[in-house]
Amino acid sequence: MRFIFAFILITTLYACGDENTQKDFSYLPDASGGYSTVNVIADEALWNEGLKDLIKPVLTKEIDGLISLEREFDIKNIRSKAFNRLFQRQRLILLFVISKKVGRPGVSIKKDVYANGQVIIQVAARSKSAVKTLFKQKKEEILAALSAQRTAAIQKLACKENNPKLESLIQNSHGISLTIPKSYKLGVDTTNFIYFFKKGSMKCEKFSHNKCYYQTGIFAYYLPYTTEKIFTPEYFHQMRDSITQLYIEGPKPSNNLRSYMQVYDGLPLATQNITLNNKFGYEVKGWWDMKNGTMGGPFVSTAYVDEIRGRVLVVDAFVFGPNFNKRRFIKELEAICLTLKSAEEGI
Repeated sequence: MRFIFAFILITTLYACGDENTQKDFSYLPDASGGYSTVNVIADEALWNEGLKDLIKPVLTKEIDGLISLEREFDIKNIRSKAFNRLFQRQRLILLFVISKKVGRPGVSIKKDVYANGQVIIQVAARSKSAVKTLFKQKKEEILAALSAQRTAAIQKLACKENNPKLESLIQNSHGISLTIPKSYKLGVDTTNFIYFFKKGSMKCEKFSHNKCYYQTGIFAYYLPYTTEKIFTPEYFHQMRDSITQLYIEGPKPSNNLRSYMQVYDGLPLATQNITLNNKFGYEVKGWWDMKNGTMGGPFVSTAYVDEIRGRVLVVDAFVFGPNFNKRRFIKELEAICLTLKSAEEGI
């Protein structure tokens, strides 16, 4: 059975049951601001004397797996004296403190201080040079904390607006627990494979001022765990292509040749080992195109071993939206992929 793809979108993560286990009612307002905007609170002198040049390469690094340059985060610099109520409700805050009263320099992470869904990462030291040195030492941990907070916020929203019918289907038919937003529809459900998709339109970001169509897809598949080679770029490339060749077709071109999705060879796969459900996981980001077709876009995959059933679970998500920047789509899909669990773990 095939589905025709037509032209018409680590650290502790959020779990859908978390909100039901919280006992304390909060009177805090919800955090505001974009999921990918970091508000950097620092004295103007510190910002202009080297801090800006240290922060930008870290927070605005290029997103892996995209053809066009897009940044992990946008930066908004706010002077310390201007850090008032308006900015205190922002979602992502990176706060630099310089004071002789700082007893022990370090980086601290606090959540929900002024608003629900907020994280404040404070870098505190007794001098400008010390606070810059501290940031250089902890920059990877800071980036990871900001990324984790963004992922958790997206997952929380997806849980609130989920699709219980499709989540029950994938759990009962395939033994997989996965958060699926309510806007998705079932495309294919067959042996060892299930596929959901969403079509939509909104104001174009590129090439036009009208509304433009986009499509996103999420599919999951699994296979017996027989070799660690599965968690290598070469093996994964072949494995994904074998699946999409069967199930993800493009529109027929004028020459009537069959078109289907494949990994684009012109961009190397970006892979990393991750921790998922306190176990080893594997994340892959790259670009797809169509064999005998002209469509393409980014994708993200997450895989890990279901030890109970002796199989590898893979969830893959992709975007087609040539008139749009891809960050908003791929970060949402990455967060969804990271909700992957076996059915037994999802109970």
